[in-house]
Amino acid sequence: MTIIRLRPAELAPDPEPEHGQALTVLRALSNPDDEENPFLIGFLLLGHSVLRLYVQRPDRPGIIGVDTRLTSTPTALIASLPSLIGEEQYQRLSSDDPHCDLLVDLTHW
Repeated sequence: MTIIRLRPAELAPDPEPEHGQALTVLRALSNPDDEENPFLIGFLLLGHSVLRLYVQRPDRPGIIGVDTRLTSTPTALIASLPSLIGEEQYQRLSSDDPHCDLLVDLTHW
């Protein structure tokens, strides 16, 4: 008879695939109740585990690109995103992305 020993630590589930993580973030930021002034208006997967979100604020003209890492996107970041995009320490002008006017780098937040 063959005995197979199972170790719970070895049975941990695989990390969620990149597309699944992106979908989780997009769902959290989508608000179908606000069709007139949506916050999230688009996204783009960049490189390895980096998601660029395209957002807009009703109090500011233009589109803001927000870079975040999918592997470490905590719920706190998603909840704080509307206020974090206003902090100048994360902002830079968008010279290489024609889809946004301002880039906010939250990949190390």
